[in-house]
Amino acid sequence: KNKHLTLEERKVIEDCLGKRMTFKAISQLVQKDPTTISYEIKHHRQEHRNSFTYDHEPCPLLLKAPFVCNGCSKRHCSSCHSPHFLYRASLAHSEYRTLLSDAREGIPLNKEDFYKTDRIISNALRRGQHLYHIMANSPEIACSKSTVYRHFKKGYYSASRIDLPRAVKFKPRRVRQPDYVPAGIRLGRSYDDFLDYCSLHGLERHVELDTVVGRIAGKVIMTVHFTSCNFMAGILLDNKTAAQGAEHFRSLKDRLRNAGLSVPAIMDALLCDNGGEFADAFSFENDQDGKRE
Repeated sequence: KNKHLTLEERKVIEDCLGKRMTFKAISQLVQKDPTTISYEIKHHRQEHRNSFTYDHEPCPLLLKAPFVCNGCSKRHCSSCHSPHFLYRASLAHSEYRTLLSDAREGIPLNKEDFYKTDRIISNALRRGQHLYHIMANSPEIACSKSTVYRHFKKGYYSASRIDLPRAVKFKPRRVRQPDYVPAGIRLGRSYDDFLDYCSLHGLERHVELDTVVGRIAGKVIMTVHFTSCNFMAGILLDNKTAAQGAEHFRSLKDRLRNAGLSVPAIMDALLCDNGGEFADAFSFENDQDGKRE
């Protein structure tokens, strides 16, 4: 709310520029950050020429704040032959409204715009310019930096990634594929099925299984929480895979049997998530003979 400049605030900015006030003083009047004022002026200033203008290069004073000629004493003098850059509140607000409308509708990148963008970016890169510098000084490029990088990755431009001095230094990001869990393994094992099973057999306790992940692709801890006594045990797994989860859980059940304990009596029902480490559901549910416990 109140993030965008209004027409009244832009009129205040124009009036303050005519009085040669600093960006900090203007920002205090309109309750905006000084960088917002600077951005507003630099992006919405308009070039004006008169009969005394014959230089093509802008005035060197425009390279620093306030970047416009609104408060310059030589603005109406015949001795100034450089083009004038002025900030007009009405024109700035009109540009803002147009830009806001275009941004919400999306900018179509047709064939002509694409080849124009390719020509600007590729030629500038071959001259040694940085991509951020090209984008900042080429308002006619009708796409974002992320879109440009995506086009580079797909090889759409005449220039290639080798022309990007920083991009070639980074390795491609490693995309970790999610653990595969067969869809059929979930049939009859949803959370609603678990609640129905507990209600049917009158169970008031169960065992919850989960994993605690540390370093990516490293060892994990499988937690076994006995809700009947609020006791939690941890089993260290070499990795977060179905084979490791099944192997160590079978080992836990073997230890309980060797101690003379009944696994079904201790683990009436198991509750776990859809993680890949629990994909081998039969190893968690069945005994050594493959019968469901």
